[in-house]
Amino acid sequence: MKCNPLFAVLLLAAAAPAFADTCESTFQKKGNPLSGTTFTASVSHPGLTVPSAIGQMRVIAKNANMDVVSEDAENGAMLIEEPQSAMHKNLPLIVSATSEGGTGTVGLMLKVNPGAFASTDGVKKAMCNLLTQVQPGKAGEQLAATTPKASTVNTTAIAFGSLLRSQHKDNPAAMEARYQGKVYSITGRVNGVLKSGGTYNTGFDVGGNPNGGIDFESVAISCKFAPSQAAYAMALRPKEKVTLIGTVESYDQIGRVLWLKDCKGN
Repeated sequence: MKCNPLFAVLLLAAAAPAFADTCESTFQKKGNPLSGTTFTASVSHPGLTVPSAIGQMRVIAKNANMDVVSEDAENGAMLIEEPQSAMHKNLPLIVSATSEGGTGTVGLMLKVNPGAFASTDGVKKAMCNLLTQVQPGKAGEQLAATTPKASTVNTTAIAFGSLLRSQHKDNPAAMEARYQGKVYSITGRVNGVLKSGGTYNTGFDVGGNPNGGIDFESVAISCKFAPSQAAYAMALRPKEKVTLIGTVESYDQIGRVLWLKDCKGN
């Protein structure tokens, strides 16, 4: 999947853009790379409601290939993330929405850990790229009601397993919200096929402990086949290399298993 990370600018310099004052004038930077840096920005519109602002930011974030980790439209709170990449770990942004005197305000806050360097102009551009898409009134309500663009993430079982392993160490509670509903095309070797509750399941070989020995920290990737895939599933052999496409259903924090449903062979 082709992805243009908005917040990869944390590691790259960027030229200063020309945004409307409603966003640029609110942008603030506090702290420094030694103690940690916090960036904030917001936009305000007459007629913008709190549920509409949060609903719009959900669509805007997902259209930008970001993850929505938590959402509370009633209280005007949301957590979105720039997905982990080779350049950085997950970058969480806190979304807040308020309304006073008929005017709604939606804001973003990004916290950068101590030791990380960020391009101020680049962060400003990325934050305002999101915020300036928010609209008041009927146009905003229509945006909030739209279905975000869906795309299939292409990866390998080894690479995905390594990513999940790292993220489970950081915060297992965020795993399900981060991945649930996303469609993945995963290529790798399967461990075999089992039937449970009338459904055929398989798991991918995600590699062993990079340091050797018994691996107690790996995260398994398991697929529940779609009903139409029974013959395909029964024909699979252990260690066979396949590509399966499925939708993330859930994450078992205790068992350390990411489950995909409706999997089909490609």
